[in-house]
Amino acid sequence: MLLMETDAEFEFVPINIRAGEQHKREFLDINPAGKVPVLRDGSQHQTESNAILMSLAHKMNWGLPEDPKEYGCMISWLFYQASTQGPHFGQIEYWNKLAKQPNTRALTHLRTIANRTIQHLDDQLKGRQFICGKNYSIADISLFPWLHIHDHLGLTIKGVNNLELWLERIGRRPASMKALAFLGSNSMFDKKIE
Repeated sequence: MLLMETDAEFEFVPINIRAGEQHKREFLDINPAGKVPVLRDGSQHQTESNAILMSLAHKMNWGLPEDPKEYGCMISWLFYQASTQGPHFGQIEYWNKLAKQPNTRALTHLRTIANRTIQHLDDQLKGRQFICGKNYSIADISLFPWLHIHDHLGLTIKGVNNLELWLERIGRRPASMKALAFLGSNSMFDKKIE
């Protein structure tokens, strides 16, 4: 989404994690943790989604609030996304869609956390256009993807009006629409991102 916002040129090299391509030697030489995404910029490699967002935002001077209070808010939300939203929503996808043996106990626990996350985001968005205030930032970009596929995860955002409006606001951005179309056309998953 950030690349589309800035009209940056890039090459997309898909890694099929469902087929285990992230464990091949050539990928592990790039990221020994065996995780995606990885950004290669010249001879440098950057890993971890939110670290990549920060690196790109600084390089392109885009999506970083100038107001110190909003900047601090952005950092907090990037950490929240990496420590809470991303891992829990990702585990919901695993236990809901990918596991050979479903684990209803784990799903119940994870959905409880996800629903608290949804409510927390809705509360924080009260009276705000974006998560840190009036300016769209990389914090919004970081939080958007898992929430965008809430139906796929068996989650609901009905009745959380601030979050619903936020999702619509971000989803209508031309760069968001381009990014979602691009990812949908390059998806290796059974369910494409819509």
